[in-house]
Amino acid sequence: MEPERIVFPTDYPIKVVARASEGLRERMDAVFVRHFGDFDAVKVTQRASAASNFVALTYLMWVTAEDQLGRLHADLRAEDGVMLVL
Repeated sequence: MEPERIVFPTDYPIKVVARASEGLRERMDAVFVRHFGDFDAVKVTQRASAASNFVALTYLMWVTAEDQLGRLHADLRAEDGVMLVL
């Protein structure tokens, strides 16, 4: 059985887990702006880990194609302090 494919365009949640640092949110926002243009900041949630060493940011973005996700994923992974992109 083949896994279910995502049908584009669609609203898609993208989670970034990174080491907590000064300016992290602004740096991550800048990456998303490069790929999506301006976006609604209300569609972003932020949660700190129990010890506040890490931050999870979840962006709900309108994604138009699978390759758009691939390019975004590569740019996010290249950012200093990013541990995981889902």
